[in-house]
Amino acid sequence: MTRYRHSAGYTLIEIMIAVAIVAVLAGIAIPAYNDYIIEARIGAARMNTEPLRLALEDYWLDNQTFADFNNKQWDPKSGTKTLYSDLGWRPDGDDNAFKYEIKNADDTGYTIEVTHLGSGHKITCTKQAACTY
Repeated sequence: MTRYRHSAGYTLIEIMIAVAIVAVLAGIAIPAYNDYIIEARIGAARMNTEPLRLALEDYWLDNQTFADFNNKQWDPKSGTKTLYSDLGWRPDGDDNAFKYEIKNADDTGYTIEVTHLGSGHKITCTKQAACTY
């Protein structure tokens, strides 16, 4: 009479193959997820420039200049938040991952430069044109 041996578990090879498959999938999924998060934050930063533009335009209506805001910024890394103290503006929804700075401000225009603190990606917005990335 023949006896059949019944296996009660998995072999080491089967476990190693399963771990390798999970590692490959994680190696593909994690960078894609991180890129998605950065793109979402960039979108939030781009949206934050519109209230800042409106605040600057309101200031210009009262004072006929933007020059007072040259080099003003919101920088969570250094703690500099002159855009809040001078304009009452602060970003929303970007998890303090961006530095906002007003450059080239004069009587007729300005440039808003938004820099991602982790990757260095920049968004540039001017009074006259839409934002570029």
